Amino acid sequence: MLAAPAVGCVVAFILLPVLAMALHSFWLRDPNGIVIQQFTLTSWREFLDDPFYLEVLGRTGRLAAITTLICALVGYPVAYTLILMPDRFRALMILLLFLPSWISFVVRTMSWLHVLGPGGLVNLLLRRMGVIEEPLPLLYNDFSIYVGMVHYTLTYMVLNIYIGLQSVDRNLVDAARTLGAKGWHAFLEVTLPLSLPGLMAGSLLVFILAAGTYITPLILGGTGNVYYSNLIYEAVIPQLDWPLGATLAVVFIVVLTAVIGLYARLAGVGTLFRKVSA
Repeated sequence: MLAAPAVGCVVAFILLPVLAMALHSFWLRDPNGIVIQQFTLTSWREFLDDPFYLEVLGRTGRLAAITTLICALVGYPVAYTLILMPDRFRALMILLLFLPSWISFVVRTMSWLHVLGPGGLVNLLLRRMGVIEEPLPLLYNDFSIYVGMVHYTLTYMVLNIYIGLQSVDRNLVDAARTLGAKGWHAFLEVTLPLSLPGLMAGSLLVFILAAGTYITPLILGGTGNVYYSNLIYEAVIPQLDWPLGATLAVVFIVVLTAVIGLYARLAGVGTLFRKVSA
C-alpha cells in the first residue's frame, strides 16, 4: 500500500507513454501524412533496411562515450580538489559549479557561437597573438559538439564523483600511508576504488544525457552532423511521420535500457540511487 502511489506514477507517466509510443510504431502513415490505426511493419522495415539509422545510432553512442570519458578525466580532479578544500571555500566552489545551470541551457549552448566562431573569442585572441593568420574551423563540427556536451554534462559528473569521494574514510588513506604507501599509491589503492561507485553513477548519467540531447548538436553541429535525437525530431515535427518517429524512439529506449542493464551488472542500480539520494 505504501508503494502504490510510486508504482502508480511509474505506470502512468513511464510505462503507459512508452507502450503508447510502441503502439504508434505499428500504425500506418498514408502518403498524405495521416496516421491510420492499422497494423503494419512498414516503419520497422524502413528502420531495419536502411543502414543509415544504425550508423547514426552508432555515431550517437560514440558521442556519448567520448563525452563521458572527457567528463570523467576532467571531473575527477575537480571533485577531488573540492574534497581537499576547507569547508568555507568548498561551499563557495560548489555554488560556482552550479552557477551556469541557473542560465537557460539554450542560451549557454548558443554562447559558444561567440566563443568558437570565425570572429569569436578564441580565434580573435589567437590572431592578435600572431599564432594564426586565418580563423580556425572550431564551429559546426565534432569539436564544437564535444565542447558543448562537456559544458552541459560536466556538472553532473563532478557532483556524483564528489558524493562518492565523501564516502571515503580519510582514516583508511592515512593508514595506507602509515604502512608505507606513497601519495599516488595510496590514491590508486584506496581512494580511487572506494570512489568508483560515484564515478560510475556519474558516467551513467552523463552517457544518457549526452546520448539523448538534441539542442547541442542542432546548434553547434551544423547541418552535416546528425545524431539520433535529431532523427526523431525530424521524423515527428517536420515530416509528421509519427510511426517512424515512434519506432526510432522505441529503439533508443531499448538501447539505453540495455546500457542501464549493463551498469546494473557491473555496479548495481542500487549504487546509483544511493549516490543520488546521498
